[in-house]
Amino acid sequence: MPKARLRAALLAGAALAVTLAGAAIQPVWAQETQAPATPAPDAAQPGVTQTQADPNQVVARVNGIDVTRQQVIDSAAQLPREVQAQIDLLFPKLVERYITLVLLAEKGRSEKLNEDPALQKRVADYENELIGQAYFARVLDQQMTPEAIQAQYDQWVKENPPKEEVHARHILVATEEEAKAIIEQLNGGASFEALAKEKSTDKGSGVDGGDLKWFTKEVMVKEFADAAFAMKAGEISQTPVKSQFGYHIIKVEERRMQAVPTLDEKRNEIESDLVLKIQQSIIQDLRKGATVEILGPDGKPLPQEQPAQ
Repeated sequence: MPKARLRAALLAGAALAVTLAGAAIQPVWAQETQAPATPAPDAAQPGVTQTQADPNQVVARVNGIDVTRQQVIDSAAQLPREVQAQIDLLFPKLVERYITLVLLAEKGRSEKLNEDPALQKRVADYENELIGQAYFARVLDQQMTPEAIQAQYDQWVKENPPKEEVHARHILVATEEEAKAIIEQLNGGASFEALAKEKSTDKGSGVDGGDLKWFTKEVMVKEFADAAFAMKAGEISQTPVKSQFGYHIIKVEERRMQAVPTLDEKRNEIESDLVLKIQQSIIQDLRKGATVEILGPDGKPLPQEQPAQ
């Protein structure tokens, strides 16, 4: 089959799948946008299959060949999320879709399309992808143990020790003279919060009495951070602190060390990092035992980077 014809056939097949999927989910979208949500049909109603049903249950027969519930569900794996979220409600439509796909495939085989070299190559490529994914999933299942997750968490804690935090307020003004005058008012008993609201040019914190909330040292400009982290809780700076933004008067409310997040609090991040680590390890091991040559547009070999040890 010429490439142009193969591409047209593949596009037609893809369009059929999308059309059938769209037909299946259209009534659901219409319910969501035009009328109150309708409860899912009861299990006793004809044509409705519940999620607890046997995946090996035969749900149809096509030319004498059994079609199981799991085959129908698997065939919908690449359809939109709206379909995935409503498998039970849409299941009768998905069965019809699967039957159509089976009949199309049977007709194609009867016309020897399965012997077309270009199509065989695509099937082989897809098979490689599925086998690779299955292998990676098996290794993950073997290596993503509670012990490995705990070790990854312990390593994260070691590399991310808790930092000291300061809860502070500030009043920012343009000149040193203004700052010194405000310090005198504060020493005379004036309210820090009231002066911040009245005089601070940092309007974002000024409306909240100059409150900067909790912060670690590295998030502030150096001059400000050095001064704030050298002060005690309850202390007000007696010398204006100059930075690129102007002159600051700082009041430190509290100091503390950050709490170490628990494994449960960090679990999603830890597991994602571990998956990436396992993936990189698999790739490195495979490349070490393989002869790989990558060619440039001119057909000449490109220099290869050595996998990290």
